[in-house]
Amino acid sequence: MSGYLRTSLRVAGVAAAGAGVAYAGHHYLTTTSFFLTTAHAESLPSDSRAALKKMSWKGFTELKLQSTEQVNHNVKKLTFALPDDESVTGLAPITSLLTRHTPEGAWIPVFRPYTPVSENDAPGTVTFMVKKYPNGKGSGKMHSLKPGDSLLFKPLHEFDYKPNQYSAVTCIAGGSGITPIYQLTRAILNNPEDKTKIALVYANNSEEDILLKQEFDEFAQKYPDRFTRSYVVSTTTPQNEGEYVKGYVNKELLTKVMPHKLNERNVKVLVSGPPPMTASIAGAKGGFGWTQGSLGGVLGELGYTKEEVHKF
Repeated sequence: MSGYLRTSLRVAGVAAAGAGVAYAGHHYLTTTSFFLTTAHAESLPSDSRAALKKMSWKGFTELKLQSTEQVNHNVKKLTFALPDDESVTGLAPITSLLTRHTPEGAWIPVFRPYTPVSENDAPGTVTFMVKKYPNGKGSGKMHSLKPGDSLLFKPLHEFDYKPNQYSAVTCIAGGSGITPIYQLTRAILNNPEDKTKIALVYANNSEEDILLKQEFDEFAQKYPDRFTRSYVVSTTTPQNEGEYVKGYVNKELLTKVMPHKLNERNVKVLVSGPPPMTASIAGAKGGFGWTQGSLGGVLGELGYTKEEVHKF
């Protein structure tokens, strides 16, 4: 999933025989010879679901598409069936599922990670929101699937989180980069033992592009002392003017919504957006997306340190 606000998550991969590989854009990953070590993805089902089976995820697993739903002009919700009705993904936040397919007429496989938006202990299915990109090999494949078609998946762990690890987390996302943020936000707020506060800043081109808005609005109503959100759009209409922050994510906005470091003992900032957005907010990633790079941008100006910021 995902041009200023098209989502881009860059993650380093490991290539067999030493071949280098990285992905950028909408969780982009392609290589001529590829091998991923087993990803850490742990999450125990709740007591009420003790009979459910956590998937072992040994290598790539074939899952069959169960249903599709058009969300907006370029985003689809795709639900895949797990091996049986008692199975759960058991993924830990933040973990995506890496897809693998070989386009017709090609010999080089295509790899793309997508973060599920379904709960990690939901039995029987796993659901994604996938934004289609022009000439996107991964998103194009996902959007072309029909119920009954199959695709290969494997967990790819992206960020370690432990309950109450931070007193406050600020999530800055653009476009479909919201999916890993949603996965973590839900895990934190649904855990009554986790007291972490969350501030979300979510930027898009227009109101129509805002994904999971209803879910985030419900979080804000249910957890007003722990969760706040600010929607930023490039363009507004006479009907929604005043409801959203118009423009771009900048220093002025972040100064208003982010927790003051002196008032919090331990903070973390997660940035999940396209390269230009990431660079302006936190400095560009290094090593062609393989490393976090140096901290810069608005967060650097606000006094945050490299250890306090994570760029996807």
